[in-house]
Amino acid sequence: MNLRTTGKKKATAMDDIFFCCKNGGSEEHNFERIFPPLQPIVIKEFNHTPLYKNKSFLQKNYVEKGLSIGQISKQIFSSKEAVRNGLIKHGIEIREKSQHHGNPAQPKYGQRKVKKNLVDHKIEQRTIEAITQMKDEGLSLRAIARCLNQMKVPTKKRGKSWHPEMVRRVLFNF
Repeated sequence: MNLRTTGKKKATAMDDIFFCCKNGGSEEHNFERIFPPLQPIVIKEFNHTPLYKNKSFLQKNYVEKGLSIGQISKQIFSSKEAVRNGLIKHGIEIREKSQHHGNPAQPKYGQRKVKKNLVDHKIEQRTIEAITQMKDEGLSLRAIARCLNQMKVPTKKRGKSWHPEMVRRVLFNF
């Protein structure tokens, strides 16, 4: 029974091969007609240099964009030490750790933002003066924090109480 002439069953690629070979066709020729030969794929050797060794990448991200070493290392899944060594190797000057790398999320105690500009906050400035005066009188950071909490002096984060570390930051950041 010839599958092509009956129409009862859909012809498949294997039926095509069987039909052509049965009717005197070259088996090799028919196979190549149905399954063309595969082209060889050339795989070039993968030569990847890490981005922390790429001077233009480091220049663009560290100097132009102002990203920190930590931000760059997270971006390229590398260690901060590797990025720092790459910067030194390529002669890119490293910023000081204390130097700010962008806009602060919150202004320091004693300042506030007005239309994207930092201005002095008068009430907080008086609090800073009082903290400095208490420290000069010999009070400990813990005693100053306790005093500020008893006087109900607000912190930058309204509702939070004063603690010795907050007092230390206010004293030594100004």
